[in-house]
Amino acid sequence: MKKIYLILIAFPLLFQACSKDDPTPEVDQEEVSGLTFTFTEVEGEAHGDHYDYSEITNPKIESISFSGTDLLPPVGAHVHLEVGKSYRFNVKMLDFAGRETQQTFVDRDDIHYAFILGTPVESLHVQYDDVKTDGTKTNVGAKGYFTILKETNTFTLNYIMRHLNPGVKASINTKTDWSNADYQKFTGANDIDIKFELHFVEGHDHDDH
Repeated sequence: MKKIYLILIAFPLLFQACSKDDPTPEVDQEEVSGLTFTFTEVEGEAHGDHYDYSEITNPKIESISFSGTDLLPPVGAHVHLEVGKSYRFNVKMLDFAGRETQQTFVDRDDIHYAFILGTPVESLHVQYDDVKTDGTKTNVGAKGYFTILKETNTFTLNYIMRHLNPGVKASINTKTDWSNADYQKFTGANDIDIKFELHFVEGHDHDDH
């Protein structure tokens, strides 16, 4: 009887061990394998240090897509935006399975912030306008607005989505640090680092300078 009793005790332990075989690996929800940066013309109205934006009929839309492991744009890709106009920007990100994942960055707003570098800051007003799944407004940089203030030569815009170390986001001034070239002082790692050519033009003059 003693031997039988020991076998009965061991059996549930064996069953439990088998039930844990081949655990499903954790999926990295922040892996990005494709990205589209879209500018949609809107109406912008200045109010002190910020703008109020509203949708317009038949807006001009410009977009540029990035693919591959290095998120490279098409050869020769170039975006023109007009001086005096405002544009909503949306950054759509795709994970390894082709699913949109930008909301993951927004919902984890305490550890994410986008830096937009290379832009002549006197020529551009930037305002982030992200909304978390629960409806809370926040500043991450997956969605926002550009208001074009002055004409520029063609320049290379560098968009960096930074995965910040815990507690670092609190030290970022979300109204001014979007263009901070010293962004690496906000410790963490880059989840996204893309570049493309941009040009602010007067009227419909799309000639490069």
